[in-house]
Amino acid sequence: MNFTRKGKKARLPHAVREQINTRLHNGEEGKKLVVWLNALPEVQAVVNAEFGGKPIRAQNLSEWKQGGYRDWLAQQEAIAVAGRLKSETAELTKEGETSLTETIALWLSARFAVETRRIAETKGPERWRLLRELCSHIVELRRGDHSAQRLQIERIQAATAARHAEMRWKRKIIVGLETLHRYTQEHPEAKTAMDELIRLVRHPFDPAEQESL
Repeated sequence: MNFTRKGKKARLPHAVREQINTRLHNGEEGKKLVVWLNALPEVQAVVNAEFGGKPIRAQNLSEWKQGGYRDWLAQQEAIAVAGRLKSETAELTKEGETSLTETIALWLSARFAVETRRIAETKGPERWRLLRELCSHIVELRRGDHSAQRLQIERIQAATAARHAEMRWKRKIIVGLETLHRYTQEHPEAKTAMDELIRLVRHPFDPAEQESL
């Protein structure tokens, strides 16, 4: 009876599959696992409903080790790597050096690293298919990185241009005021007119404001 990821164990409840994988990971003997599984009411319900009441055999467990269990191991490794990355990037994020998208990219990179191990263990045409698929995903990830970098560069350029424009505007005002000041100092009639203009446009501070100045 076929016992791959589409077989008996794949039909079992998620909680049962997790227990199977955990027990395998802890090195529990296969025969004991089979006995334990066949004694579970939820397992009995599945084999009776979908497999004619035929119990789980050691061969089924062996096939699961090569399929679902290996996938579970890869998932656990990816989770562990992602946890370390999250911890390591937490301090950087506090310092404003790492964005959410960069953290996600780090997690994806960790997942890809784990996937390479699976590819290395696969043989024949399936190995090349997985490799091409992984390369395609990496290309998409790098394309996203380049787009984010271009956007960041454009934002920096825009901010720099805005600062330069503001500085040029301030310099023009300063030069204009200095020119006006020199002119009024050299022409008494202009100074008289400027003093009158200043008097007319002076803000009428109330006494409290004048005392605080």
